[in-house]
Amino acid sequence: MMDYDWREGAHNAGCHYFYTKENGLIVGQTYNIAHTNVWVSKIYRSHNDELYLGQYITLEFAKAAIENYFEIQSRTLLEQGL
Repeated sequence: MMDYDWREGAHNAGCHYFYTKENGLIVGQTYNIAHTNVWVSKIYRSHNDELYLGQYITLEFAKAAIENYFEIQSRTLLEQGL
């Protein structure tokens, strides 16, 4: 099972990246829409394939959606290599 962590974007305070600690690969992102209270969560399935998880009222809900997605994925047989 991979270990993940969050990092706030250095140049854009309204953006947070979810990445793997193993290799630093960014696998998810949450960002603020035009300095409002609306947050968008998306994950990266490959270098050219994104999946939008939804729009959320707080940063905490947006981050939780991404964390939940990868928690579910880590329990699949395919992800475990079986």
